[in-house]
Amino acid sequence: MGNQVLCQSDRTESTLRAEFQIRQRKVTQVNEAVKLDLEQDHKESLIPTQYQNEQQKTSCLLNWLESLHESVLISQINLNCDASTKFLSEIDEEEEQDQNKQSLIESQEIFEYRKSYDYCNSNLDMVIINFYILKKNEFKIKLIMGPPKQRIRWSCWQLMAYTPKFQISSDGLSFVEEDQKYAKAIRKDIHRTVTSSDIKYFETGDGQKDLERVLLKLSKLFPKLGYCQGMNFLVGFTLIINNKQIDQSLQFLAQMMVNPKFMLYYIYQDEMPLVKLLEFICINEIKFKVPDLFNHIYHNLEVQNAIWITKLIMTLFLYNFHINNVCRFWDYLLATSIFDISDIICSLIDLNRNLILSMEDLHQFIEWFDSFQKKELDKPQIDKLIKNCNQFKQKKNKINQYALHFCMLHPMRHPLLQQIAENYENQSKMKEFIKKDIFSC
Repeated sequence: MGNQVLCQSDRTESTLRAEFQIRQRKVTQVNEAVKLDLEQDHKESLIPTQYQNEQQKTSCLLNWLESLHESVLISQINLNCDASTKFLSEIDEEEEQDQNKQSLIESQEIFEYRKSYDYCNSNLDMVIINFYILKKNEFKIKLIMGPPKQRIRWSCWQLMAYTPKFQISSDGLSFVEEDQKYAKAIRKDIHRTVTSSDIKYFETGDGQKDLERVLLKLSKLFPKLGYCQGMNFLVGFTLIINNKQIDQSLQFLAQMMVNPKFMLYYIYQDEMPLVKLLEFICINEIKFKVPDLFNHIYHNLEVQNAIWITKLIMTLFLYNFHINNVCRFWDYLLATSIFDISDIICSLIDLNRNLILSMEDLHQFIEWFDSFQKKELDKPQIDKLIKNCNQFKQKKNKINQYALHFCMLHPMRHPLLQQIAENYENQSKMKEFIKKDIFSC
């Protein structure tokens, strides 16, 4: 019996050792392919990723690298690192597709993606694309859990923001006399762009010039919208994450403006149709999913949306939370959609349930909400908040229902809201509407 136990122990140790060696070989192969450790300085972010210690960061990085192994092999088979046309042409058209079915890796139409994103010429970017194609669910889970490096995060974000068959060209944009009005407004806001007290980039001449350049080009890409207050926070944030890559920030935000999953254009439009709908969704989600908190916040404390929900929507958390926490919120939104901002808000108040229910007046609620500007939620806290979002996740067809309900209550609604009510599950029709509404004369 004793010998049998010893033999089993030896086999277990041998198996574990073999598994460890296989894992190490995979990690080494991926590292050699994507060369994360040898990247140029200009690809490193201005801020590091958030981890409690170096061991935790290393463990997460190794886990990511191991997951990318299959995608590296595919990229190496095709020396040009081309990716699937299925993703490039019809990303997420059918949300309920068989997630276990692997897409074929082909080498056609990759030029469409590269024309929209000039960044897409490194091994890491192409490996990330292949990872998404092969294991869509695992990719999204890993993104929501938080990438181990900002370089990986930025590559994932650009991939998620990309709108297939919707090229937005910024080539040939030049400064003309009519742009002076935007330039003046932009320069006023540049000095108010503070995304982290630890980063002095936007206090320098170069940082302010980069901000102005992106904001001015963004206003020219969308002439019917122009420049709007709040855009400076978004641009500043992306320049910090990608370490001042101006063209990438411009293209990323341009794609976020028109992508039916995000539609940031309609957050800034005069009537703010998307802000109104998102407020409506957030209030109702709170009312149905955490009714005791809803009653206390809105009836007992008499909190108005403008104090908190509107701020969170219009700045996508950038004004009220530490930049490291905002990274995790954006990971979640880019893996899901702009409408899942209600998940985060519900999760936030749910985890602070006892504190909120103990509040006696509006002033205490405002103090609590404003306190997030002064502190950073540590990794266990933000992990818990993001994980808690799962219980508040809403199905896609519920967005249509909310939009329809909103339209019934507001007869003078914006055409976008009617479109969401009728066609939100049909991404092709949404893209057609957005393109016509934004760019037609």
